[in-house]
Amino acid sequence: MKAFSITPQDLLSVFLGQKTSLMVPYTGQLLIAANKNDQRHLPSEMAGAIVEIQENQLTLVSLVHPFKIASEAQLFEVDNQLIQREPVNWFGPQALVIEKKMSDFAKNYDGPRPKNGGIPRNYIPNEIAAPIILSDDYWQTYAQFVNDPDGSFAAQIKPMFDTFLITNKMRDKQLCDVKID
Repeated sequence: MKAFSITPQDLLSVFLGQKTSLMVPYTGQLLIAANKNDQRHLPSEMAGAIVEIQENQLTLVSLVHPFKIASEAQLFEVDNQLIQREPVNWFGPQALVIEKKMSDFAKNYDGPRPKNGGIPRNYIPNEIAAPIILSDDYWQTYAQFVNDPDGSFAAQIKPMFDTFLITNKMRDKQLCDVKID
């Protein structure tokens, strides 16, 4: 897939659905990445999203699971096998709906709880848990690319589950088993 590096501020603007322009002689789908930078709390050299570019205007198609990508000042190619589309824009309103479903479930849950007060994973329906697991995985990976010299950004990332980075096979299986509304 064709790719291009942009400022991390522009990348975040795309994530948030804000109008973003890119002066590049290209039309069609494009992988965009944060260019190399040392700006606090912003991603650096991270693939971030697939966009549709028409007349220099970017429209978000989907986030991609973050991965390392070198900054380039021109269009370049990225192996399609590295690109994993996210099922949800974790910066958008759909992510809030997913978190609210979990919160509502937790408020109404009256089953067994371990000493730490949590809800055992096997008591949480997959349609609620699977998107949360994907969200936890996304944010933990995203945080690895953020310039965070004092660890304050990473400290804000609080997974809902004690998770591990899930493998592509697990990610694909979860997406096949669960419809995310």
